[in-house]
Amino acid sequence: MKKVIVITGPTAVGKTKLSIEIAKRLQTDIINGDAYQIYQKMNIGTAKPTDDEKQGVTHHYMDFLDSSKTYSIAEFQKGVRECIDDLTSKNKVPLIVGGSGLYIDSVIKNYQFLEEKRSNEQSKYDSLTNEELHQVLANLDPDKASEIHPNNRKRVLRAIELISSNVDNTSRSKKNELVYDALIIFLNDNRESLYDRINKRVDKMLADGLIEEVKNIGINNYSMTSKVAIGYKEVIQYLNNEIDYNEMVELIKKNSRHYAKRQFTWFNRNENIHWIDVENGYDEVLFKSKKLVKDFLTKGEL
Repeated sequence: MKKVIVITGPTAVGKTKLSIEIAKRLQTDIINGDAYQIYQKMNIGTAKPTDDEKQGVTHHYMDFLDSSKTYSIAEFQKGVRECIDDLTSKNKVPLIVGGSGLYIDSVIKNYQFLEEKRSNEQSKYDSLTNEELHQVLANLDPDKASEIHPNNRKRVLRAIELISSNVDNTSRSKKNELVYDALIIFLNDNRESLYDRINKRVDKMLADGLIEEVKNIGINNYSMTSKVAIGYKEVIQYLNNEIDYNEMVELIKKNSRHYAKRQFTWFNRNENIHWIDVENGYDEVLFKSKKLVKDFLTKGEL
């Protein structure tokens, strides 16, 4: 199987800095593993790396889609796998970096998708109660399910349609099978320290112009998939006078913390992940990561 390296972890844990260092040492490129960094102009709220932060490392599958466009997991899987094939053909080890667990798993594991018409998608769930329908969504994507109230049946149905596209129910038993020889590194931190970093990051995003970024894109220029990105949906609420400024700030922080918690939960189910604690400092994180990568590739000095 083709070798792939994944660097993941909760929001604000420090994935970007480590990934750039590893990519430079391996002389390889980075493939985006974040569900929202694919969108153009959505830079501040998605913590998209700046040109300076990239340090010349090529990033694929990032910053290519207008925010008004919808995008499914099936499309993400297809595009990223094509990137992996291309880099492998150039004798580069693909390095996937991001925190979107379902999206990353759809690439490196045996997720299969089927195309269905929307009318069929809606009608086949007619007999389910709101709670049962919401559980269908939770089975597909617990992150998305946590964002939508079970009684909002229309949004739940739309989310199922966009997310699944649809996941082939006959292949659920195979979903945990890896289709690549993957090294998965998860950067871990204690909750108190992580939540403090998240709160400070939100303050910096706002200071850096998140509200202006949303205005420049246009509050009506977001698709069903892009407008639920944390930071953007709350700012849109604020600009629509649904909440005040302080409520907006607290909501972004709270939703970011909750998202980090869900990221822990998602990846904690994978026994093949290598956990690295960041609380002892970056030098130790880099040292342990380099050793894992070297052992995984079984060649040369990193």
